[in-house]
Amino acid sequence: MYVRNLAVMADPPPTPDPEDPLAPARGLSLDGLLALLEQLDGAEECGVVREALAAGVPDVVVVEELQREVERRLIRSQRFYDESEW
Repeated sequence: MYVRNLAVMADPPPTPDPEDPLAPARGLSLDGLLALLEQLDGAEECGVVREALAAGVPDVVVVEELQREVERRLIRSQRFYDESEW
């Protein structure tokens, strides 16, 4: 009996765009996102994330919210939007 191997090698990920303000947050694990949030002055929010995980909030929900918060802080830290002109 002949068994065909259907494994396919994925293409390597594209190189990050140096102009992309969200590039530092892409592809990070929960721990990586927490470390980046701490670097972006989000130590208090990291505590909230850890408490949510300890309380049983699903990991998927926590990671999605964490990703959004990190991206929001990255945008603000790079002054992507100049809020003074609003």
